[in-house]
Amino acid sequence: MAGLFDFFRKKPDQALARRSGGSRSSSQVVSVNDFGGSRTTIPKFAQGGGGVGGALPKKAQSDLLLDERSLASASIEDLIDILSDAHPDVSYAIWNFMRLGNTKYNISVRKPGGDGKPDENMKKVITDFFDMMEMPDPTRFSVNRGIDKMLGQLLYAVITRGAASLELVMGQGNTEVAFIAPIDPATVEFRYENERYVPYQDEGKISLDLPTFFYEGLDERIDDPNGRGPLLGAINMVMFQLQVLNDIKAVVHNQGYPRFDIKILEEVLLKRMPISIRNNEKEMQIWLNARLNEIIDMYKNLDVDDTFVHFDSIEVGMAGGGKSGALFDPEKLMTVIDNLLMTGLKTLSTILGRRSTGNTESFAKIEIKLYIQGVRALQRVVERLMSRALTAMLNLGGKQGIVSFTFEEIEIRTEMEQAQFDQIRLMNIAMMRDQGWIDQEEAAMRAVGHAPVGEPINPGGAANPKNADGGRPSGQTDTNPNAGGSDAADS
Repeated sequence: MAGLFDFFRKKPDQALARRSGGSRSSSQVVSVNDFGGSRTTIPKFAQGGGGVGGALPKKAQSDLLLDERSLASASIEDLIDILSDAHPDVSYAIWNFMRLGNTKYNISVRKPGGDGKPDENMKKVITDFFDMMEMPDPTRFSVNRGIDKMLGQLLYAVITRGAASLELVMGQGNTEVAFIAPIDPATVEFRYENERYVPYQDEGKISLDLPTFFYEGLDERIDDPNGRGPLLGAINMVMFQLQVLNDIKAVVHNQGYPRFDIKILEEVLLKRMPISIRNNEKEMQIWLNARLNEIIDMYKNLDVDDTFVHFDSIEVGMAGGGKSGALFDPEKLMTVIDNLLMTGLKTLSTILGRRSTGNTESFAKIEIKLYIQGVRALQRVVERLMSRALTAMLNLGGKQGIVSFTFEEIEIRTEMEQAQFDQIRLMNIAMMRDQGWIDQEEAAMRAVGHAPVGEPINPGGAANPKNADGGRPSGQTDTNPNAGGSDAADS
């Protein structure tokens, strides 16, 4: 642990005080600024010298005022942030990932090199720290630093960035961790220095080579600590979809609504043309254009309820309104785009509510299982990150412990289905015990997770039900002719 404490020994006036034991009081609130002080990382809006003293932009308002030019000039990270608010499919895909992925969590702490049993005292240190993070600052305004909110932010970062990162922010005097600050992974870049990776922020101006900074990527490539964003494959299809929708909008605006088709009979106009200009091509064209503009101006100045009154040299008809027919079926093109978009968003048709009539219930269940496995991959990134960070927090407090942070299983079954599955599981465990495959202690561990509290009251009863006389129940044929109701009763 010498290397971990060397970071704080560099500051002789702020030496880290090892805590000999006990836990932090849940009512003790450490008043620490959101940025600055002992915190090294900075927010995205403050990088490049901006954001200081300015008002934060309201993303939801600015993102909805988008056009193709702004989207084309945006960075990948900004583009995903914009689409997460403005595009229905992207927004819904992220919504589902967040709702399913942000489940309850469990914490287990064990001593290194020990017997592997959980240490409840060190676990209480972590739970007390989580309680302290929930407490508001009684002296001034403070943003919510609660663990549930922070886990949601980390999970959102994994979904939109393909990575998650955080910093353990120390309190005054560097004696204990004040709070955990999630960091936008898009603001972190890695450089290869002295044969290892070193993280930086703000274009290399801020070094994050600290024992209190942690970064974890999703499906990292070999020799690349950056994660892989799960939504990157959908960006091209989203842009193409927006272009197609704009084209369809223009076509609908031009062809979808009926318009007046005014035909001017040129032969009649030629008969009414002055004789002096009939043989002069230039003068004749000027005269015809003048008559055409007169008719155009006349119809432009008409109100919606005016009656058409004109000479027989003009014929009024209708054009558009869907009567001309379509050159291609846009529905087929949009179906192809939707399928590619669902693939890029890593979200299947059942989740997006686009289950086709050809998909069976079994196929939908397979889709949901595959989707849950994808959500578990996102959760595991946060689990690894939190396990490392909480382990470092204990070590910084002078406690030798290894933390295991895990999310609970994602459950989409109804309570009735869960009870039925649990009943079958318990019956199978009882049968294995009665068959002599496992003993009572192992059966209890599998069933309830702890040692048995007594001997079974009715061994074999759960797996082998019996009648009162000790025999096995057997089916009987009901010979009562009126069983279930007679024909007279039905009539």
